[in-house]
Formats: sequence, C-alpha cells, structure tokens
Amino acid sequence: MLTFSRQLVQSPIGRKLMISIVLFSSLITLVTTGYQLVMDYRSDLGRIDRAFTTIETVNLDVLAASIWVIDERLINTQLNGLIQLPDITYILINDDSGQHWAIGERLDDNVLEREFPLQYNSGSESIAVGKLLVQADLNAIYQRLYDRAILILLSNAIKTFLVAGMILFLVWINITRHLHSLSEYCQRIDLEGEFSPLAFHQKGKQNEFDLVALAINEMQEQLRRSFSAIKKSRTELQIALEDRERLLELERSYKDELAKQVKERTQELEHSLQILKRAQQVLVEQEKMAALGGLVSGVAHEINTPIGICLTAASAQLAHIDELVKLIHSPDATLEEINAILDEYQQSCELIVSNITRASNLIQKFKTVAAEQSHEEHRNINLKQVLGEICESTSLIFAPMKVELDIEADENLYITTNQSLLSQIVSNILSNAYTHAFNRDRENKLQIRAEVKNHHLEILIEDNGKGITAEVAEHMFEPFFTTSRSRGGTGLGLSAAFNAATLLKGNVRYVPNSSLGGAAFAIRFPVNAHFETPMPLTQPNNLHG
Repeated sequence: MLTFSRQLVQSPIGRKLMISIVLFSSLITLVTTGYQLVMDYRSDLGRIDRAFTTIETVNLDVLAASIWVIDERLINTQLNGLIQLPDITYILINDDSGQHWAIGERLDDNVLEREFPLQYNSGSESIAVGKLLVQADLNAIYQRLYDRAILILLSNAIKTFLVAGMILFLVWINITRHLHSLSEYCQRIDLEGEFSPLAFHQKGKQNEFDLVALAINEMQEQLRRSFSAIKKSRTELQIALEDRERLLELERSYKDELAKQVKERTQELEHSLQILKRAQQVLVEQEKMAALGGLVSGVAHEINTPIGICLTAASAQLAHIDELVKLIHSPDATLEEINAILDEYQQSCELIVSNITRASNLIQKFKTVAAEQSHEEHRNINLKQVLGEICESTSLIFAPMKVELDIEADENLYITTNQSLLSQIVSNILSNAYTHAFNRDRENKLQIRAEVKNHHLEILIEDNGKGITAEVAEHMFEPFFTTSRSRGGTGLGLSAAFNAATLLKGNVRYVPNSSLGGAAFAIRFPVNAHFETPMPLTQPNNLHG
C-alpha cells in the first residue's frame, strides 16, 4: 500500500493533471465567487437604497408634523422604528430651533449617508421645520460578504481536492501504472537475449494498452530480424572498408597528379596576367596621350583665334602706316584723309588690345585649371562675409544684369581653409549661372545655402534659370566643353571649379532637382569650423547685381 501511494504521488503525469485541475477549478471558483459577491453587494446596496426611499416617501411627513408640535414621545417612537430598518445604524433630526434628536452610533468611515429636508404642510403652505440625517453602516455588508466568500472558497476547495484526488487515482489505475510497466519492460529488452513478449495485467475487455503491447512485440521481432541483418552487414562492411582503403590510395595519387597540373596551369595564367597588365599599361599611356592631345588641341584652338585677329590687325596697321606716310608726303593730302587713316589705325589698335587681353585671360584660365594651389596657406575667414564679397564682385563683372541674391549662412561661422580655392569654386559656378542661366528679360534669382556638417563645409548654389540637360550635365566638368563657344565661352569655368574642389580634398557635383526650378550645384570639402562674434559688416544679406 505504501509503495502504491508513493508511486501515485510521484507520478509526473498525475501531478501535472492534478495541478491543472486544481488551478482551473480555482480560477473558476474565484471568478464565480467574485461575480456572486458583486451581485450580493449590489443587492445589499439596493436594499439600503430602498430603505432610504421608504423613509422619504412614508416617514418624512409624519416626522415633520411631530417636530411642528414638538411631540417628544412620537418623535422617539418613530426614531426607534426607523433604526430597525436593515443596515440603518444612525438617525439624526435637527429642527430650525436648534433642538436635535438622535439614535444609534454615528460612524465616519464606510457608511452611506443621506439627508432629507423636513417640510410641514399647513394647508397650501409648506414650512421647513428641520432636516433628517440617515446613516447606513457598510461594515456589516462587508463582513457578510467576507464570511460568504470564505464559506464558498472553502467548500469549493474541498470539492476540488476531492475530485482531483479521485481523478489522480483513476489515472494511476488506468494509465500510469501501465506506462510504468511499459518503461520497465523496455529497459529489460536485450536483442541478443531470449524474446519475452510484453503483456499488461488487467481485467475487462481489450483496450488501447493491449494494442500498444501487440505493436511493441511486433516491433521487437522486427528489431531482432534487423539486428541479425546488421551483424551480417558488419562483416560485409569490413570487407568494403578494406576495398575503400585501396580506393583512397588511388585517389591520393590522382590528387597529386591533379595538383601538379593545377600548378602548371596557374603558372601559365600568371604569365598571361603579366602580359595583360603590360597591355593595360600601354592602353593607359595611349589614353593619357589622347587626352593630352585633346587638351593641346583645345588650347591651340582657343588661343589661335585672338592671336590670328591680332596678326590681321597688325598687318592692317602696317598698310595704314604706309598709306599715312604716302599721304603725308603728298602735296594733295587733306586733314580728313589723315584722320580717316588714324581712325582705322586706332580701331586696329583697340582690336589688338582686346584680343591680346582675351588671350591673356585664356592663358590665366589654363593656369587655373592645371595649377597646384593647395600649397597656399589656409586662413581663418568669416564664411558669409567671403561669400558676399564673391557675389558682389561677380555681379559687377556681369553688370547691368539684375539678379536677386540670397545668402543663407551663420554670420558667426568662421572656417579655416584656402580662400583662393574657395573663391575660384564659387565664382566659376556663379559666372556659369550669369552666362548660361539668366537673361535680361526675366526676374533672375540665385540662392546660396552654406553650413558645416560632420567637419565638412556644404554649400548649395541654386538658380531659377533654364536648367541643364542630362547630356550637357554629363560632360560639363570636362575642360573646353561649352555650349556657348560662339559667344566667347571657353569651357574652363566648371572644370576649374572641379579641380579646385579636388585640391581641397572635396568635390563639386550637379544636383538635378533645384527648389528654384533651375540648376543646382553642391560643394563639399573638409574644414575646421568655429563660431565667434564677428566685426560689424557692411555687406547686406541680399544683393542685386
């Protein structure tokens, strides 16, 4: 009996089942008990409310009449009657003359309290004679609910444990003990020993455990047959392992031969790779020479025009001098003829000066494109002030074209950088906008926004001009590429800006989407930045060029 009880209690399935039943029953008990207590609480509150209603409808007029005539005996009799109502513990009457009658003990906590006015009806007139205070004690209700809850929980706990114990016993009798027997049988199985079939000792008709015993016995017979086949296969496997060793030896020799062939092939590939690298170097040199040829051709083309014009003008001047000399030595020379020759000579001189100036500017731009300016000393500058100066000088160059200019930058922002390269970048982009984006017949706008992020200066220059096509944007940073060569464009402005940004270890790129509807260029390069109070500036925020 002790062994049975110990196995019954120690059964994991039985314990889990019992715990599940107890928890579920406890949950149901708590829910139903809580619901019942809530309903009882509401019922008790309703009973008190009905008592208040009864007092209001039945007793107020009688009490008012008794107080009107000051009938002490009748008042006390009525108070004794009202205090007998359920859960009513305290009643107080105060009349207008200062007298009061009370019965019961007044409480301050856990009470329901209601006050009624006492009106004495004298014919058609209603006279206030006092007030009635009625108090109901909730502690009695709480105590009844507590006692009821304890009784319900104890009774349900007893029923739950009894039911759980009975279920645990039935589970042991019908399931757990057979599982225990099955576990012990499986532990005793020996495939090399004598076969002993599994059988459950139970009364009654055949059930699922008998089917389990039949299936296990059949499985054990199959395992014994398989075990015999495995023993036979082990001998065959030993023979196969010996054959495998011979095959592995052949495989190793084949791998050695294959490794030798791979090594030879690798050497051939390395030799081919060296040939390809030499060919690549040749191609790179050819590309460099082609690019240099294009650059030289562009330089020659750009400079040849002004020099040719100067040569033509100088030749014309020589002819004019010969004519002037002949005219001076001629007795028929007139002042008008001499002035005409001098005017032509002056025009030739102006043409020579203008074209030499143009050639000089071209040479300066070529130097700007190729010159190394990164060695110039970095200076601490006020960013907004420098941008304003660049914008003002650019607007003077392209006067009288009117452009509304807006610069958004912190007035206290100072950066340490190469001011020459910064001016070259911004001025070339602004010149490109004045040349290609704007015209005199519309309202032209330029916007510059500058700020420092992650130790990098970021400048965005936008205009409301005609914009730039994708085909032009692809080549516009290349030297000598221009869409206005007929109007004197050289194609060196944006190329110089690109080279200057590269020297500053940054970049300049075209932004397809501009908030103003035209073109936009983004400039970014590393700087050292700080904020300080600058000297008063005369440079305005908005400039009109």
